[in-house]
Amino acid sequence: MLFLAVFFIVGRMNGIKFDYFSRDAIQTLWHEPGAVVEPYIGMLSNIGVIFWCFTVAILFFSSKIAKDFGKPKIVYQFFLFTGLLTLLMMIDDLFLLHDVIIPYYLNISEKLFYLFYGSSVVALLYTFRKVILNTDYILFLLAFGLMAGSVITDVLLAFGVNIRETYLIEDGFKFMGIISWFVYFVRTCYFNIRPVR
Repeated sequence: MLFLAVFFIVGRMNGIKFDYFSRDAIQTLWHEPGAVVEPYIGMLSNIGVIFWCFTVAILFFSSKIAKDFGKPKIVYQFFLFTGLLTLLMMIDDLFLLHDVIIPYYLNISEKLFYLFYGSSVVALLYTFRKVILNTDYILFLLAFGLMAGSVITDVLLAFGVNIRETYLIEDGFKFMGIISWFVYFVRTCYFNIRPVR
């Protein structure tokens, strides 16, 4: 939260809109073709992608370690499944799949992406409910809630609802969700693969 506040305040002090920090550079040019591309454009978005990448690496590594250490099958499957889901979210975020590529170039409704993500979340929660309940699941729910807040904001905008500081809210929820997701899985992986003393 403090990190977002720093970006917001620095932007306000220097006459830079928050969305220049939070939106991907390609997205900025997509929405504002005449925009001057400064080095700070998309900085927050890029930091988010880096944290997605950290999380993917930790999950895949932990899945392998958990399997090699003879942890219950459900544990390393949980890490593998969430690693694959996180990889997809990272690729989507990095290459703007559901924002630009899918709807504009493949002419497929963005709603199908939301349906896929929703189905994946239901499958994740149902299949791995026992594993999740044996972790710091409040942080897990926080991450989901924050990312859901971003999606809900996006959907409200699509329905024409006017929201002040749109990018601060939508991208702020998303960034805090990514960081919460990362922290949750760092803790969960550590506590599941550390040697018992």
